[in-house]
Amino acid sequence: MTGPEDAMWRHRRGLLPDGDRLVTALQELADRSRAHVFRAVASIDPATGEAAAPRDLEVVDGSIVGWSPTPPVDGRDAPCDWYVVPGFVEAHAHVSSVSDLVGLLVHGVTAYRQMWGEPAHLYSAGVHRARNAVLPRPWVTAGVVDGPASRIPHAATVVDGVRAVRQVVEDVLAFGFDGIKVYDDIERPVFDSLAREAERAGVPVVGHVPESVPIDVTYRTMRSTEHLYGIVPNVFRLPPSGRWDVLAEALGRGRLDRRGAGAGAAGCFVCPTLVAWRARSGERRFTRPSRTALQAATPSRRRSWQATARDALRLDPAEALRRSGLVDRLGGIARELAEEGARLLVGTDCGNPFVLAGPSYHKEVAELSRSGLDFATLLGAMTTNAYDVMGWQGEPGARNANLVFYRQHPDGKAANLARPDGLLVDGVFLDGDDLDRLWSLRLAVAGLDATAWARGDLDPPVTGDRLTKETARAG
Repeated sequence: MTGPEDAMWRHRRGLLPDGDRLVTALQELADRSRAHVFRAVASIDPATGEAAAPRDLEVVDGSIVGWSPTPPVDGRDAPCDWYVVPGFVEAHAHVSSVSDLVGLLVHGVTAYRQMWGEPAHLYSAGVHRARNAVLPRPWVTAGVVDGPASRIPHAATVVDGVRAVRQVVEDVLAFGFDGIKVYDDIERPVFDSLAREAERAGVPVVGHVPESVPIDVTYRTMRSTEHLYGIVPNVFRLPPSGRWDVLAEALGRGRLDRRGAGAGAAGCFVCPTLVAWRARSGERRFTRPSRTALQAATPSRRRSWQATARDALRLDPAEALRRSGLVDRLGGIARELAEEGARLLVGTDCGNPFVLAGPSYHKEVAELSRSGLDFATLLGAMTTNAYDVMGWQGEPGARNANLVFYRQHPDGKAANLARPDGLLVDGVFLDGDDLDRLWSLRLAVAGLDATAWARGDLDPPVTGDRLTKETARAG
């Protein structure tokens, strides 16, 4: 067995480095008051997408303490000043820098599931609890758990029996992680043992559906499944030349024909990450790689982003269209899952090439919207389902004031959620100007002008900024 010290801790990265301009800005915001009264606020119910009548919202010490009727104005009902929804949750993230944290915040994300956790994420969780910086709250898995045949033995905690399973569970509890993430090559008997031991200890198991385990079993034993694996194979394990043919074959046979993709998924949490599938396909209609997007990437990730851009530029347009159509069919699976009662989550796999923390969250919402999901289903996936999968809905802190503010009613359109007019983060209110300043600073840290990418736009403009093979190579 590879222990946590070998598998995770040597990958330590500081998310909140001393003296960083973004860190300083987030620390200064934490000094603001966490007590407010907001007048004429209409709360939008995630279950229906409908707005309640405007009421006054009172927040004390970062917690919502009451809603009261808004007094009439000149004998008439007061006009609505704000529309609010619960803070959004990025349900599948790989956050690796403070720029990622800021990108999430300015797009309305107040919490995220870190799906390959490190000590730096536990540290940021402590800073959030201590209110020493305004940050999205993390839910953090330990590093991935895999079997002896793992493709990534250098980075995984490899388990091969009951003793190793118990050590994993004990370490997760000892180090304060929130969950265990499993990978593709864990063997069936070991998976069954891990599921039992984790359940006994109250530790959720999430992640890839292992190849040795039927998806029906994982629906019963895993807290969430990711990327639609198990319904379709993890084709990214395969050589690049054959991946999309294997996906096409899987989409045309097996359980998709016999039982339907949603069979057995009712009540289960599923995170499709369609935007990551799309970005890895090489298509350029929705992914839209550009020099601005490449420059915005965390520096340690730019080499892989450059390689992805070069591959996309070399791809035959007809093949790109075919692959994009396969991702559309994955969207159809997500819709079928929702129709069968699965509880979808909005997650992006951000950190992967051209999946940027923040903007790509709303690109995933757009993917799910194009697949046919209605506004209420989307809003539930962005909020209620995500709080439930993390186990936060019923805890005392669930009343903490994390809300996204809009001046206009979203009018049932998910696209209208991408650019908040305000954000309440654990009781600290950031208005539109604050969010614009943070986004501009995030761009400046990456060497970009504030005009290079407007907050709320899913992609930067590509006119005059198109990548070529040469510019992708230069990065």
